[in-house]
Amino acid sequence: MCSGGQAPPFNYPLLMAVWKVAPALATGNTVVLKPSSNTPLTALLLAEVASEVLPDGLINVVCGDRQALSALLPHPVPRQLGATASTESGIAIAGASLAHVKRLHLGLTGKAPALVLADADLDAVTETLCTAAFLNAGQDCTAASRVLVENSVHDELVQRLTARAATVFTGPPSDTTAFYGPLNSSRQRDGILSYLHDLPSHQHILTGGKAPDRPGWFLQPTIVAGVRAGDDLCHKELFGPVMSIERFDDLYEAVHRLNSSPYGLACSVHTSHHATAMKAAASLDYGCVWVNTHLPLVSEMPHSGHKQSGFGYDLSTLALDEYTRAKHIMHRIA
Repeated sequence: MCSGGQAPPFNYPLLMAVWKVAPALATGNTVVLKPSSNTPLTALLLAEVASEVLPDGLINVVCGDRQALSALLPHPVPRQLGATASTESGIAIAGASLAHVKRLHLGLTGKAPALVLADADLDAVTETLCTAAFLNAGQDCTAASRVLVENSVHDELVQRLTARAATVFTGPPSDTTAFYGPLNSSRQRDGILSYLHDLPSHQHILTGGKAPDRPGWFLQPTIVAGVRAGDDLCHKELFGPVMSIERFDDLYEAVHRLNSSPYGLACSVHTSHHATAMKAAASLDYGCVWVNTHLPLVSEMPHSGHKQSGFGYDLSTLALDEYTRAKHIMHRIA
């Protein structure tokens, strides 16, 4: 079948395109790739390189804005549509596809939290979470953008994270001291700055929160403390280099707080007690739960969200099932 419209996001335009294209081709499908209008060149180059070894028509690229994707939704040829987008966009895609009964593969909003217990290795946690929060300018659905810290070590870890974040620099590729580059657009950066400007009075920006004095859509690594359960920032995916920090006293209350999120893509648990980690991991309603790490993905393990983070598998052999259909053929033997 034609696997149809595949719409990879702007944050990892080549990597995510390969995630979509490879299993579709491996299971005998053709692909119509609709890259983000902000990052189309990698998809075009991928198709150009692939054309040297693959027959014409297997990988097709359609460039354009949302109207280009909208044109694919009612088209009768693509029987399956896949997109990595915000939950709001995913709902719109699902609604438009439902009228034509198309199969869907949706990777949506993440807002991946990290749960830090008092017995965790705070040096390792500091390095792990700063890397996971600020890599790729925080433009990652699994970025450690929300951190819950057990109250007895909260102040110490906040101090460590703030000091470490202050040593993280942003800049262009020519700047060898830069850990990450710019945001995808001025609109995205300015939207984050506007949100940070209007934080409630009980939340405090400990470091960052500003655009550095240099050309480009850069944003300083930012840490926001004083966040309370139920605050908008607990569930708002800013998609930038912003880490929010909350306190908790009871592990099970913290697990309940995380499970009350509308999203369930990924999270992490940090503790030196293996049994506690496994008990918490079993209770967390997330497609991926890391223990004492955050962010790495391997091709052998499935990647999929729960709840409003979408459905459908990337990576692992389960991704192949996304692009196959079962057919029952029965013979009567006289």
